Amino acid sequence: MTLGMSERHGDWKERALEDFREWLDDLPEPAEAEAEGEDEADGVGESHEIDLRDLFAEFAALRQEIRLQNREQSRASRELAKAAESYETTARLIRRREDDLAAFEKRIVTEAENRCLRSVLEVHDALIRGRDAAVEVRERRGLFRRPVQGIAGVVEGYALALRRFDRMLARFGVRRLQTTGRPFDSRTMHAMEVRRIEQAGDGEVVEELLGGFTRDGDVLRLAEVAVNRLQTQE
Repeated sequence: MTLGMSERHGDWKERALEDFREWLDDLPEPAEAEAEGEDEADGVGESHEIDLRDLFAEFAALRQEIRLQNREQSRASRELAKAAESYETTARLIRRREDDLAAFEKRIVTEAENRCLRSVLEVHDALIRGRDAAVEVRERRGLFRRPVQGIAGVVEGYALALRRFDRMLARFGVRRLQTTGRPFDSRTMHAMEVRRIEQAGDGEVVEELLGGFTRDGDVLRLAEVAVNRLQTQE
């Protein structure tokens, strides 16, 4: 049995050696191998040389095309920038014109309203004069003088009308100036009279002759006042 195993191992070695001999026999001779290698190298080199020339030509054409495209893109970008700048300039001009037109319309409307309000203020002045006259009649006292019948109702009626009038003016932003007892201000007052009252301060308004009004901070009508002057001007 041991002999059979040795014979099989020997056969395996013989077959391996036979295969190796056949492989060696199939190998080309060194000279032939060198000649074939040179032929293959020459063919590869020529092919590589042709491929490189074509590649360089394509690369040069591509680079020129890219250069032309960049030039066109730069020109288009400049034209687009000019168009955008022109559009922005036109848009700013239109917005400025719109703002100017809106401001002009607002000034026209405001001035028209102010003219109407100044006319209405004359009615306000008339109500004040009527109230003051009614108060003066109500305050008269005498030994043989009786109070005028119904005068208290007249005074109250004037007062009610003035309160409603003031609320209406307030809806338009109109406020009455406070003048009496305050320093004279040429921006809101017009001095109609100069008086000398020792008990009042120099430059103080001692009487309001005509009421002044402002609208939203702007003078609608100057107040006409009497101003106290203690120091004489040389």
